[in-house]
Amino acid sequence: MIPEKVRELAEEPTAHSPVPPGFERIFVDSYCLFLGPFPNMTMAQRLRLETTEVAQTVEEVRRLVSERGRSWLTWWLTESTTPTDLEERLLAMGMERAAMPIQEPFYAAMALIHSPGAQRHDVQARLVETFEDFQAANEIFWEAFEMTEEQRQTQREVLPFLFELHRQRISATYLCSLEGKPVASATAVFTEAAVLLLGGAVLPEARGRGCYRALVQARWEDAVARGTPALVVQAGAMSQPILERLGFQQVATMRVLVDRFA
Repeated sequence: MIPEKVRELAEEPTAHSPVPPGFERIFVDSYCLFLGPFPNMTMAQRLRLETTEVAQTVEEVRRLVSERGRSWLTWWLTESTTPTDLEERLLAMGMERAAMPIQEPFYAAMALIHSPGAQRHDVQARLVETFEDFQAANEIFWEAFEMTEEQRQTQREVLPFLFELHRQRISATYLCSLEGKPVASATAVFTEAAVLLLGGAVLPEARGRGCYRALVQARWEDAVARGTPALVVQAGAMSQPILERLGFQQVATMRVLVDRFA
């Protein structure tokens, strides 16, 4: 059985994880608004709206986002979202289902509470040590997810800030290499309930050789060492099959809407 706190973290991570320096979380009864250091990390999760307050809440959230100099955000809906027809209501208000390269439209909230099992001994992931390695790890992510040059430049501007979070072990970034070349990377965020997996990416030419599994194993070992032997993840279409093979269980389906406003 997946513990309830682990399940909650998997389904609504921004509401149940620490708020790092430089991030902002607005947590009220009806929503959790989470704002990261770059504009594409602006999201509303843990949506618990009354039927009569949908329009008012959307207006309130848009105002908060606009006051922070941003013009769009994503709304994340799950089986726990209320009212049950909120997705239809938000679409009728002009929102759109997410699409790459901004965001995938669907994710599987998944959790693992046992070891992912044996891995290949010739493929190992390691914790990033230098800023150069950290930059390489991010470049792998940008390339694997086909980010635009504009998106990459926005990310480059905050790399020193994000590396400081890694250095303080608020988060952790890992690299996996083949034949001496970095080909895969991933990130972990440490919480009281579990380790939150983020940003797993493998370059196309290295896929199918055990790198993704090695990155999961490295983060599992750190979760055990910290006394929180559980992993949670919001898995996109590419990573969900391998995570299922490693023993992850789906606890919720996440549907993402993009809200652009003047």
